[in-house]
Amino acid sequence: MLARGSAMLARVQWLLVMLMTMVGWSPCQADQAIQWQGYDIHYTTLSSRLIPADVAKLHGIIRADNRMVTNLSIRKTSKTGEKGDPVTASIHGTATNLLNQQSVLDFTEVLEPNAIYYLANQLVDERDTLRYSISIQPQSSEATYLLEFVRDYYQ
Repeated sequence: MLARGSAMLARVQWLLVMLMTMVGWSPCQADQAIQWQGYDIHYTTLSSRLIPADVAKLHGIIRADNRMVTNLSIRKTSKTGEKGDPVTASIHGTATNLLNQQSVLDFTEVLEPNAIYYLANQLVDERDTLRYSISIQPQSSEATYLLEFVRDYYQ
């Protein structure tokens, strides 16, 4: 019973961290969203240290000062202005630093009752700029969206 309560607490803590990043409350890059072909694609990056240790362990995330987490979620666009339904997707990407060193982003799917997240954990130097290039193909779509963005990191 105690383990079950700990797992529930871990999920609640993780949800709080995700909500804080989605509204821009944290020392990480604020959530950004793109609307594309009937989908809302939300993405953000945050320090792995912001994720509680038990939640990181649950999802296989390495917590360290030189580690960032990229978080993506895809939802159907709602015509009423409310959140649309979460959508599974095929997601592949890379992060390239200022020295043109490229690392593959290994995304893990996290299924929650009302959400689906895709998380990737990557190394960053103490001061670096990363160029992200991520292809996203929602399960019900034949088209692929190429998400490209840049993040500056300072430790």
